[in-house]
Amino acid sequence: MVCPRCGFNGEPVQGGCIRCGYGRQSGNSGAYHLANAMSSGSSKPLVMQSVMRGDVIRQGRYRLTEQLVLPDNQQDQGTAWLATDLQTNNRRVVIRSVAFPEGVTTQTNKAQLVRSMAERFSEVGQHLGFPALLDVFEEQGTYYIVLEHIEGESLATLLKRQGGALPERTIAEYGRQLCELLSVLAARQPALIHGAVNPDTVIVSFDRRRVALIHLPLFTPKAPATSKTSSSYLAPEQLRGTIEPASDIYGLAATIHHAVTGYDPNERLAFFHPPARRLNPAVTPEMETILSQALRLSVQQRYANPSLMQQDFTALIASYPAVVETKQTPGTLSNTLQLDSKELRRLSQRRTMINLGLYGGISLIILLVVLFAFIRPSTLLPTPTVNVAATATVGAEQTALNKEITLETQSYQKNGVGLSDGRFVFDTFAGRPNAAEVNLKKQAAQAMQKGDLSSAVNLLNQATSADPTDGEAQIYNADIHILQSNAPYVTIVLGIPIDSNSTDLFIARATMASGYLAQREVNTHKLLPDGLQLRILIDNSGSNNGNVGVAAQFVQNRVVQAGNLDHIIGVVGWPYSSETINARDIIAAAHLPLVSATASSVKLSGTSPYFFRVNPPDDSQGKTLGAVAVQQFGAKKILVMRDPTDTYSGSLADAFTTSVKALHATAINNPADFFTEKTTTVADYRAAIHDAIANNVDLIFLAGLDVDAVRLANAIGDASRLDPASTYLQHLRILGGDGIDTGLILGQGEGPDAVIARNFPQDMQRLSFTAFADAGEWTLEHIPQNQQPDYFANWSNVYQSSAVAEDNAADPGNNAILAYDAIRVIINAAALVHGNLSGTAIRDALASLGKGNIPPYQGVSGRILFDAQGNPIDKAVVVLGVQASSNGNVIALQQVAGVFKVSG
Repeated sequence: MVCPRCGFNGEPVQGGCIRCGYGRQSGNSGAYHLANAMSSGSSKPLVMQSVMRGDVIRQGRYRLTEQLVLPDNQQDQGTAWLATDLQTNNRRVVIRSVAFPEGVTTQTNKAQLVRSMAERFSEVGQHLGFPALLDVFEEQGTYYIVLEHIEGESLATLLKRQGGALPERTIAEYGRQLCELLSVLAARQPALIHGAVNPDTVIVSFDRRRVALIHLPLFTPKAPATSKTSSSYLAPEQLRGTIEPASDIYGLAATIHHAVTGYDPNERLAFFHPPARRLNPAVTPEMETILSQALRLSVQQRYANPSLMQQDFTALIASYPAVVETKQTPGTLSNTLQLDSKELRRLSQRRTMINLGLYGGISLIILLVVLFAFIRPSTLLPTPTVNVAATATVGAEQTALNKEITLETQSYQKNGVGLSDGRFVFDTFAGRPNAAEVNLKKQAAQAMQKGDLSSAVNLLNQATSADPTDGEAQIYNADIHILQSNAPYVTIVLGIPIDSNSTDLFIARATMASGYLAQREVNTHKLLPDGLQLRILIDNSGSNNGNVGVAAQFVQNRVVQAGNLDHIIGVVGWPYSSETINARDIIAAAHLPLVSATASSVKLSGTSPYFFRVNPPDDSQGKTLGAVAVQQFGAKKILVMRDPTDTYSGSLADAFTTSVKALHATAINNPADFFTEKTTTVADYRAAIHDAIANNVDLIFLAGLDVDAVRLANAIGDASRLDPASTYLQHLRILGGDGIDTGLILGQGEGPDAVIARNFPQDMQRLSFTAFADAGEWTLEHIPQNQQPDYFANWSNVYQSSAVAEDNAADPGNNAILAYDAIRVIINAAALVHGNLSGTAIRDALASLGKGNIPPYQGVSGRILFDAQGNPIDKAVVVLGVQASSNGNVIALQQVAGVFKVSG
C-alpha cells in the first residue's frame, strides 16, 4: 500500500502508514461517512485527522495542494485547503475541515451541526457570488465540507498591484453586488453574518465584472482571539464581542473606502476612516455620503439593512455619465510611460504646445496638436500619416488633464494642497528675506494661469533677484523657460509639506533649493539622454499628514488618467516616514519610483518594488546610535524616550534599544517618560528628568524631532539652574537621531522654540545626534577640495553670493544634500536606460546600481546602491553635535560611519 501523504510503500499498521501515521485510528478501522453518522447517531469514538499538503482524502478523491488563510475570527473553526478533485478533471475545490465549539462532543450533535451547515451552504451557494456546496463527508474522525473554488483574484491583491485607489465607477458596481450578497445572508432565518468582509474575502473575476464573497463562517464568528488583532475592517461592536448584520455593512463600507481612496485601514488608527473626498478628490460626493453613513460607529446610525445601501449604490451608478467605448488603432501609443526617448522628444514638444494653450480651450489645443503633427521637423521622426484615433486620444488626454487641474485648483483653494508648475505658490510664509518677493511669485502664478508665460517669467526673474534663496521661484522659472524653448523634457515631482511649521519650512525650503541646483546642473550639462531637459513639479501636502494621499493621488491621476502628458519619471519625497507610507502605494500604482531622502522607518523596508531611499533606515541608524552612546559617550545606563504613536520615533527607539543591549548596556524604556512629538512642553519633560536622576542614567536618548530636542534640552537646563550644585545635571547629555538636525536648534527661524534656542544656547550644547549627510564629510574624509562635488561650489554661487544677505547665506544641510542626491540618483538611473524611458525602466535601473558592471552612484552624502528592500547598502551616517563658537552655536561634525566613497 502506498501512503498518499508521504509516499511510503508498505503494509499499514493499525490502519495507518508505519512512517507518518496517516490513516491510523483507535478502535476499528474503516470508512465512517457523514451519512452513517447522521442516520445512525453512532457514538463511535473518532480521532481528529491531521492533514498536510499533498495528502489525498475522501478515499483518494481530493488532493490537498495549498492551505488557505481564514479570517482571524474563524481561526478556531477549522482549516481551509485548496484541493484538486481527481475525479472531475482536476477541478479545483476548497475543502473546509470542521473544528467544533467546546461542548459539542457527541457524534450525534456533530452530525446535526454539519447537516445544518450543509443546508446553509447549499441554499446560499445557489446565488451567484457565493461558492456552491459540492460535497460533505467524514474521514478519520474529521468532518469536511467541499465548496466550489471561485476563480479570480482577491480585491486585496488587486489593490496591492494597483498601489492606490481604483476607479470609483468599478468599485461602486462591486459595492452594489456585495450589498446584494449581504442581503441574501440577512434574509436567512436566523440571519447569517459573515463577520470578515474585507479585501481578502472579496474575489474579483478575471474580466473585472463580477465579485464574489468567500470564507463564509461555519459558526457565528466571535470577537478576535487576541487584542493584537487589527480592527482594520471590523466594526467596533465586533471587538466588544457583539456581532450582527450591521457589522457586515461596516466591513463592506471599510472595504469600499479602501478601494476608492487607497487608504489602508491596517496602517491607521482603529475605526478611523477620513472622508473619502479628503483622501481622493476624484471621489464623488454621493460615494462619500454612502460610505459616511455605513461607517458610523453606532449600529443604529448605519443603514438598517444592506438592501437600502444597495439602492444608493444603484442610484449612484445610474448617475455616472455614459461610457463611450472607442477602439484603439493597433500600434497607437496609449501610455507615455512606455515611449522611447525619441518618441518622448516628440510628445514632450506636443505637451509644450498644449501647455501654451492650456487655458485657451480644448478646441485650440487639439488644433495645435493636429498642426504640429504635420509641421514637426523631419529630423525627429519620419513624417507619419494623420491618425484620427491618435488625435482623439490626444483630445481625451487633454480633457482628462483639464479635469485633473480643476480638482487640483479646488484643493489648493480649499487647503493649500496641490501640484504646481508655477500656477500655485506654496511658500508664502514668514522668514523670506524680502516680503515683496512673495507678491511677485503670486503675480507670476496668476499670469501662468492665464497662459501668459512671458509675464510669468518676467515676474519670476524679479522674484529671484529680490530673493536668490527662494528655490520654489527658481524651479518655476526654469520650468517655464523649458516650455518657451519648446525643448523635450521629463519631469520629477518633489513631494513635500509646505506650511507655517518652522521644521516643515526648513525641510521644504532646503529641498526646493537643492531641487533647483539639481535641475540646473542636469540641464546645463545635458545629463539626460537625447537632449531631454529636466522639469520639476512641486507637490505640496500641507500641514496635515492626511493630505499626503491627496497630493500623491494628483500625481497618479496625471499619469494614469491623463496619459502622463507631463512625462513624469519619478517622485522624490516625502520627508517623514508617516507621510511616505501614505504616498507609497499611490505612487507605485502609477508605476513610478518613489525615492525618499529622509524617511527612515523600518516599516517602509521592502514594502514596494517602486520604493527606494537614499538615507539608511532606522535599524541601521539605531545601531550606529547605540555604538555612539556606549562606545563614544561611555554610557552604561540610558533613558530611552519615544513617541509611541509615531512610526519614526518607535522604530528608531526600538533599534537603539536593541543595539545598546547587544553592547551589554542598559536601556530604560519607561512609558511614564514617553512624549508626543511637537506637543510635549518644557514643563512636561520635568518628570522624565526626575526619572533620569532617580535611575542615575548616563545619557538620555530622544527619538524625536528638533522641537522636542530644544524643549528637552531647555528643561534639563532649567533643572540645572535650579540646582547649580548638581554636577550630574550640568553634564547630562542628550543623544538623538536625524530628526533633530535642523537650524531650529541653533535658533534659526521664528516661533517660541527658536526663541528658546537663541536665548539658551548653552542648553542646546547638550545635544548630539546623527544625520545622513553633512557638508563637512568630504573634508573629514581627507578628500581634496578639487575632488569634491560641484554641488558645494554651485550652492555657494547661488545661495551664498554677494546678493544674499549674510544671515540667509547658510551652508547646505542634511535635508538639502539628501534631496539633491535623491533627484540625481533618478537622473543617473535614467542615463542607464536603453530604450523605453519609463517609470518601470527607471525603477529597474535604480535596482541595478552596484550590480554587475554597473557602479554605485556617488552621491554628495556618500555611496548609493540599494538592496532588495530599497534600502541603501551600508550608507554613511554622520554624528554631529552642537558646539559654541565665536559667532554663537554651530553644528559640528564628529565622525562618519559606513561606506562614504565609491572605491576607484
